[in-house]
Amino acid sequence: MTMESLSWDDTVALTLEVLAASTDGGLTDREIAAGAGSMTPIDADLAQTWLNRLLQSRVLPALVGWRRFDRAVAGKRAGGPQPDISDAVILTVALILVMEESTVRVRDMERALEHRLTPEAREVLGIAHLYDNPFKNWYFLAHRAIHRIIATFDPYVANDGFQRTKWKAMTLEERQAWEANLDEAFVARMRARGEWFMNALVEMSIRQQAPEFRRRKTAFTIDQSQVTAGVHQARWKRDKDGNEVPMRNKLDTTTDKAEGRRVLALEADWAPKKKGAKKRNADDEKRVSRVKWELSYMANIIIDVIEDPDLDKKLQAPQLIRAISLGTPNKRIGDHAIDLLDSLQARGYELTRFSFDRGYSQLKDAFHEELVRRRIPVVKDYVDRQKGITNGALGGAIMVEGRYVCPSTPFDLLEVTKRWEAGQLTDAEYWKELEKLERYELSVHEKKPDGTLRLSCPASGISPTASCPLRKLHPKAVPDDEADRVRIQRANISDRQKDYRVCCQTSVTVKPTEHVQQRQMLRHNGRQWFKTYRSDRSSSESTNDLLQRDHKLHVTTNRPMRGLAAQQLALALLAVRSNMTRIINFENALREQQLRAAAGRAPQPRKKEGEYLQRSRDRRGETRYLRNPPPRELVPYEEPALPEPPA
Repeated sequence: MTMESLSWDDTVALTLEVLAASTDGGLTDREIAAGAGSMTPIDADLAQTWLNRLLQSRVLPALVGWRRFDRAVAGKRAGGPQPDISDAVILTVALILVMEESTVRVRDMERALEHRLTPEAREVLGIAHLYDNPFKNWYFLAHRAIHRIIATFDPYVANDGFQRTKWKAMTLEERQAWEANLDEAFVARMRARGEWFMNALVEMSIRQQAPEFRRRKTAFTIDQSQVTAGVHQARWKRDKDGNEVPMRNKLDTTTDKAEGRRVLALEADWAPKKKGAKKRNADDEKRVSRVKWELSYMANIIIDVIEDPDLDKKLQAPQLIRAISLGTPNKRIGDHAIDLLDSLQARGYELTRFSFDRGYSQLKDAFHEELVRRRIPVVKDYVDRQKGITNGALGGAIMVEGRYVCPSTPFDLLEVTKRWEAGQLTDAEYWKELEKLERYELSVHEKKPDGTLRLSCPASGISPTASCPLRKLHPKAVPDDEADRVRIQRANISDRQKDYRVCCQTSVTVKPTEHVQQRQMLRHNGRQWFKTYRSDRSSSESTNDLLQRDHKLHVTTNRPMRGLAAQQLALALLAVRSNMTRIINFENALREQQLRAAAGRAPQPRKKEGEYLQRSRDRRGETRYLRNPPPRELVPYEEPALPEPPA
């Protein structure tokens, strides 16, 4: 009987007979010994490569120095046997595992040490002698090794004699006793260690980039990304003084006592699940719903961005994570950003631009003054209270969205942003109105080295942008009849205006920290600002998406370790993986292009230089992904009447 003549049932029956006749399957001895999981061998070359990179990061001597300092402070003598698994070995294994998309779990580290290292790799790491004992407890060794590292920068292990058990959930009384014994200097020292450790690993990953693609002078942007905690026990809500407020169960009428609440992750706090939610603090909620809120840490991430937003990002070197830290939501937001900027400058980076969203724009003046003190130009978005006319008058000049303008500026230009946001102006009309408003803007007369500005009336100087009855035209300026400048009418000048300093003096002085919340390097919502800010924010969101989705930062079972310091280690490893992934993908694509070009098969670009390709939904006008979409009014849909059936 030929195969073609067999029916479907006959074919299935024949297959089952073959399977039944075959020998019974089973597990190999190696599978049984190693347990479920990856069994790919780790060879000597891979172990040596990552060990060299770890040595390049200089974290190993830092860990030794921190332990020596802590022993000296505690009055302990140095000594004792060396650990079987050193810092170099466990961090090398952890980096190899995270690069192969493994989890940051002690169990995976145990399996890699016991079963996956080849004999040559064991020799490279210096642990070949440990395999003489077949009953070695590798899980215990891996657990001790990784937590020995975490303890060097964990600020919540011991505080001024108060011992905290990291794996124990604490009651309210225990938390209050712990906070009462908190040594702020000790916490600050440990926090600085943790951030240095994270950024040392990040800088190591950046140095794996080819020298011709490295950037030391570049623009940066910052954003926050939630790092979900792997626990659900949250502290009580806090009052305005920061004290927890115990609450009782209203449904239980038998007692007036507060319910017991034990907390495991003291450094975590409630954060909204919805991105861009207006409410960021769960203490303002009457009831915290787990549908809307989740217990999280908050990662602060700085990446480098391309200075020219018009360049094609695919042709540029990859944008990498340059600095990173981890903290509690809604706590020390500005301090984290300043610390990361100091880390970048200490590593030799030159910041040409620093962009951030509204969450940072509305921080107190102290944050913005620190940026001015470091002479870092900023590009930022504004909250509603910072738009239009703001409380920033200077010598009679009016502040409009970070810029000082003439007191005789027409009111419709002062409120142009509000008209645009209300849908009364299109984007093209809005930018045209901004160009008119720019002519009323005070010009820079002098800029001093410390950042102090001297601003002059727009109708003064050799190149005035306006003509005013209160100002005599400069002898060298182009006459009004031949120049394209705005004309300020005498009817728009008040009686008091002639006494304004901006109108009667040569210039007015603006200190570097004056009205600092609204000031930035580009005109808000202008064409250049819009392109720059949109490009920077797009790059930042792309990096966050890469961490959350591709590298599974949101999956808490991949990093089941307690405490802020343990999560700092996990986040640092994932940041290294993110940078290495982008570097490898970029140089792999570049190598492929070079091979194709050498073979005479260079890829053809999808678009020509300077060409802009629209998406199909944009061409059809179906997109709503606009910064300021036009208002849309929906009406109930009515089904059309059906035609009468034919007779």
